[in-house]
Amino acid sequence: MADELADVLWVLTCIANQTGINLEEAMKKNFEKKTLRDINRHKNNDKLNDH
Repeated sequence: MADELADVLWVLTCIANQTGINLEEAMKKNFEKKTLRDINRHKNNDKLNDH
């Protein structure tokens, strides 16, 4: 499985390089977006909270 995931990462990196996408910046923006969107997601999930 690790080798397959590494293959996917390699292809993703190649596509990003060919299209001029900065993957590091894209990931940072994506983490920020999800952090803001999901800030209370797990806090409000009854299945994850003690009753």
